[in-house]
Formats: sequence, structure tokens, C-alpha cells
Amino acid sequence: MKNPPRILIVEDERIVAFNLQQRLAHLGYEVPGVAVSGPESLDMIERLAPDLVLMDIHIEGEMDGIDVASRLADPPSVPVIYLTAYSEDATLKRARQTKPYGYLIKPFSERELHATIQMALERHAAEAAVVRHQRLLQQALDAASLGVLEINTRTREINASDRAQAVFGWSPQHKATLSDLLDCMAVCDRQAFSATIEQSLNELKTISDEFRVHINGQSERWIRIEARHWPMNQMTGVIQDITDRKHSELRLKRLNEGLEHLVNERTAELNQSIKELEAFSSSVAHDLRAPLRAIVGFSQEIMLEHPDDLGEDGLAMVRRIASAGQRMSALIDALLNMSRMTQVPLQLGKVNISDIASEVAQQLMRDDPQRVADVRIAPGLDALADLSLVCSVIDNLLRNAWKFTAQNPVTRIEVGSSEREGEVIYHVRDNGCGFDMAFAHRLFGPFQRLHREQDYAGTGLGLTIVQRVVMRHGGRVWAESTPGQGATFYFTLSG
Repeated sequence: MKNPPRILIVEDERIVAFNLQQRLAHLGYEVPGVAVSGPESLDMIERLAPDLVLMDIHIEGEMDGIDVASRLADPPSVPVIYLTAYSEDATLKRARQTKPYGYLIKPFSERELHATIQMALERHAAEAAVVRHQRLLQQALDAASLGVLEINTRTREINASDRAQAVFGWSPQHKATLSDLLDCMAVCDRQAFSATIEQSLNELKTISDEFRVHINGQSERWIRIEARHWPMNQMTGVIQDITDRKHSELRLKRLNEGLEHLVNERTAELNQSIKELEAFSSSVAHDLRAPLRAIVGFSQEIMLEHPDDLGEDGLAMVRRIASAGQRMSALIDALLNMSRMTQVPLQLGKVNISDIASEVAQQLMRDDPQRVADVRIAPGLDALADLSLVCSVIDNLLRNAWKFTAQNPVTRIEVGSSEREGEVIYHVRDNGCGFDMAFAHRLFGPFQRLHREQDYAGTGLGLTIVQRVVMRHGGRVWAESTPGQGATFYFTLSG
């Protein structure tokens, strides 16, 4: 339950004070004390901290009630209601200077007393709230380094807060005007802001602008102003010193320009290096193919024409020479193919992965008709991707699955998809030899093998090509496996 308001009575006539105390108690107020003189009332106000003082003007001692009220702190301290049997003009004039919260002429009714007290308490609470909010606002302005300008749009006079005065170099005694504000500005900004302020005054438009100021003996400062119009020819604005931010923006701009220039230089160098590397790769591939064809061709010719002269050991060595030459030729083709796939522009379109996988699977089974295979491809696997590059991904993953299931009695391969958190994830699953997940990080590296070449032949570039194509589409690729229980390769195509 809320405590009743505490009202101190200052009255030197004891009968009147007692009657007043009884009436206040009947109205639901608490009376913590009664004072009869000025010093006693000041002491009680300090000790008891009442919510309101009923102050008789004529009290004991040299001080009267008006003198006591004038000694109190500036409002909103303790609200005072004067009680007096006199209403002469001189007394009323003195009383008004202390800004009382009420004035009751004796005798007064209980209803009049109650109404006056209630109005005084509400006014005091409102004034206290205003002071509290002003204090909080000032703290916020100080914390944000903000100043305030109040502009009279008729006279063009400016009332500036302490912070604003410091920003513009004005003394507290200086009566600033809009002309003073314009004089502080850098010449290069003055004309534009003058046009802005005139348009705002004529059309009552909000101002949001930045300008530089020059104050004698100080370096140039950047100021931002946000101002709007109010009734009674008033315009209120908030200013902020943004010099540090502007300097940071300038440094960042210069840094970005330098980085952009450096990036352009490095990009040009990189493009030139790529072109030289492409030319070198093509040249090397062309120059290597001729001797490799000769090596393979002559090796095969020797095996056909002179098998008896070579003997069994000689034939074995020549076969190894021809086989090595063929592997090198396949490796060169794979490297060039990978280079082309990572450089050609993407031609995005709707791609039917199911059809691509079916064609590759049929080709694998035609090339190896003795293999018992169960290949299951889910229908309707579509993606937004580059057709030729996705064909390479599916071809490499299916051939990889076909290769590592060769030693199984029945080859089982599944191509399908699933959806997770709105993302379509495609997979190729087999029942092959699998691999140890501890070495999964090596899967997509060029020339990295998790099995012996004697057991499973290949260039070692198939999965590397898969990864680079998938990454070009903004996707990702990964694998899961258990040795002896097959493997599943997953990939996404963001398009």
C-alpha cells in the first residue's frame, strides 16, 4: 500500500496548527511535525524530508515564511503552499518570486485545502519527472558527444548548449545567430549549407547535412547536423563532431583505392601467368605425345615382329614399357581435361542427372559384359548446372564406383538424392572395397591414392576433377565409407 503524503506545517499559532493537523489527518495525510519559526522549519525540512510544506507567511522570529521558502533549493525541491490571512500586493509579489505551489487565504475550507495540496503534489511530481528526463537526456547527449542548437526561425537567433558552443568556439555570453554559424563554416561548404538552411526555413523541411568548420587556432573539424521544425517559430537541431569518423573514412578510401590498384595489378599478372601456363601445358602435351606414341608404337611393333628374339623376359619388359607409355598418355589427357574444365565459362541450364547416369552405366556394362551388375538410378534427378561439366562429375564418380567394385561377385551401384534444410544432396553409393575415413582428407588431392595401383588402376585425377567442377558450381563434395563395406560420395550443385 502506498504511504500517504507527508506534510510539514509551519504555523506559530498553536490552535491553528492543531486544527490544521487534525484536518490533514482526516483527509488521509501524515504530519511528521509542526514548526513555529524559520530556523526550526529549515531544520525539520532537512531532517524529515516532507513531501510538501504548508507555510504560514507570518511566523515567529526575524524570518517570515517567504524568507524560509527562498532559502530552499531550486525547484523541484520541496513544494510550498503559503497560508496567510493577508493578501496585500507587496506580500503577494514577494511570495510569487519564490515560485510557490499554492496560496491559501485564511480561513479556507477543507475541500479547498485538499484540492490545493493535490494539485501541488501532482505539479511537483511532473516537474521532478521533467528534471529527471532532462538530466538523463543531457547525460545521453554528453555520452554521444552531441550538442543542441535551438534556432528562432523568425529572428534567426541561436541558443546553443555548452557542447555546441565549444564546437563552434562561442563563449557563453555570445548571442549567436545563423550568420555566426555560417561564418564558422569552411568556404567550400558555406554556400551549399546556406542554400539548405534557406530552403528548410522557407519550406519547413528537416535538415540532415555535414559540413566543415574552421575555428582560429584549431584544425578543420567535420560536423553533422540533424534539425527539424517545431511550432512557435522554433527549430531544434542536434550536432555531432564526426571528424574522427571522416578521417577514418578517408583513410579507408585511400586504402581501398590502393588495394584495388594492387588487386588489378596482381590479377593482370595472374591472368598473364595463366595464359603462359596454358600455352606451356599445350606445348608440353603436344611435344610429349609424339615421343610417347613412338615409344608405345615401337614397343608394340617389337612384340609383334620379334617375340622369339626377345624371349619371355624381354617381352615382359617391352610390355611394361608400352603400358607405362599408355599410362603417361592417359595422364597427360587427364591433366589437360582438368585444366579445360576449371577454365571454361559455365553454361548453366537444366540438367537431367538421371539420364546422364543411365548413359554412363550402360556404357560401363557394355565395356564389361561379364560383370554381374545391379545399377539403380533414381528418376527425376534434375539440377541447374553446366551440362558438360556435370557429365564429367557423374562419369568420374560412376567409373570410380565401377572400378572399386570389380572384385565383388555382384556390383551394386545406386545414384539418388535427398533434401536437407532446403538443399538437394546427390549421392553415388557402391558396395566396393571402401576406404578408411582416417584418410578421407586425401581423397580429392591430385595423384593421391588410398589403394595400390596394381589393384586398381587409374590416373589419380578423377576425384580431383569432381571436386573442382562441384566447387565451380558453388557446391561441395564429400565421402563416407567403411573398409570392405563400400563407399558413398555426396555432392551439391548450388548453380
